[in-house]
Amino acid sequence: MPELRQNILTGQWVVVATERAARPAHFFSSPREESLDSKDCPFCPGNEAMTPPEVYALRLAASEADGPGWEVRVVPNKFPAFAEGEEVRDSTAMYPRRGAEGAHEVIIHSPNHFSDISRMDEEGVEKVLRVYKNRYSFQSQKDFVRYVQIIVNHGVESGASIPHSHSQLFALPLVPPLIQEEIAGSLWHQKSRGKCALCAMVEAELEAQERLITKNRHFVAFSPFAARFPFEVWIVPREHRDSFEKMEEEELESMAFILKDVLSRYRERLDGVSYNYFIHTAPCDGSDYSYYHWHLEAFPRVTTPGSFEAGTLMMINITTPEECSDFLSGRGERISFKPGGEIS
Repeated sequence: MPELRQNILTGQWVVVATERAARPAHFFSSPREESLDSKDCPFCPGNEAMTPPEVYALRLAASEADGPGWEVRVVPNKFPAFAEGEEVRDSTAMYPRRGAEGAHEVIIHSPNHFSDISRMDEEGVEKVLRVYKNRYSFQSQKDFVRYVQIIVNHGVESGASIPHSHSQLFALPLVPPLIQEEIAGSLWHQKSRGKCALCAMVEAELEAQERLITKNRHFVAFSPFAARFPFEVWIVPREHRDSFEKMEEEELESMAFILKDVLSRYRERLDGVSYNYFIHTAPCDGSDYSYYHWHLEAFPRVTTPGSFEAGTLMMINITTPEECSDFLSGRGERISFKPGGEIS
């Protein structure tokens, strides 16, 4: 069973989930058309019995649960990193541990085996985002849940074990360390400078233009000044909101457009590279996070972190965010780098 173990030197918690080693490993290369045949895919229509029973779905009116006719489908992860009812095992002062209580869901984006977010139409992406909001709201209301993390691994280099496009949702019993750091930084900026850090960042990026990739009425996409990865992109709402769940309908439509736009740039300009994205939002632990600003972070898998990064938790970026944003936005020429190479 999954459990959380704490490093007493750093205070960081690690999830130990040995069951996940049994996940299917479908090794494929870009483009995705060369990947697993849809007849063997557990996420394709007609194969619903290969997954746990669905917990939510957007369906055609005449269709029935756990059968074809769905547009977006949500199922519990067959190999969960977090699960409800996990018991707390023996814990000591030297080796603290606790049950990994929570939830782990898979959000299958589309019945189309070969259609990822970058290839879907905007209406399809909107449906995925609406399901994100629905599942976030459902999981965040549970008493033991402190944070809800939504992620996408696209492509084998990103960590995806099944090629059919999908997201994962984790309902956690604690607030992850990186989110705690962002919260602390956001609070410091609000108190010391009287303004939200990301609101100030959006203004600066719109004025400077040098790291801007694209924008619309409600969102701005740019390479962050201190980018950790080549071609890292942040999608940030212009309207200050602490939680992704609070996004309004017009904003959701705008986000669908800009998310598809950014991921299409990865696919078209970086030759169908694998990528990751995740949503950072305020914790759902009942505290006031009105100073926090939710956003989405994405990066393609064009380099491999090495020992320096693992040993220091400091990233070495072999490109500048300025030249990467020029390339993704179409302002600059192709950048020379060695995809998949270790960077330290």
